[in-house]
Amino acid sequence: MTEWPHEICKALTETFGSGITRVSAKGGYSNRDKAMLYFVVNRYQVIRMKDIVHDIDSAAFIIISEVADIFSSNNE
Repeated sequence: MTEWPHEICKALTETFGSGITRVSAKGGYSNRDKAMLYFVVNRYQVIRMKDIVHDIDSAAFIIISEVADIFSSNNE
């Protein structure tokens, strides 16, 4: 969750070369506009991703969830 989605999306895309899904959100307590970003990294990229996000937004809320597999109709 962040209030700086454009900057974070740009930095992560440039660093890792993959896409991001962005969902508009509103803070339940603050009532401020935020964005929820979905971004897939492997276990070796997690620390770098967290550093990039927190360098841009030190208040960003990050949830990391282990994924068994990813399926896509995109064959690139």
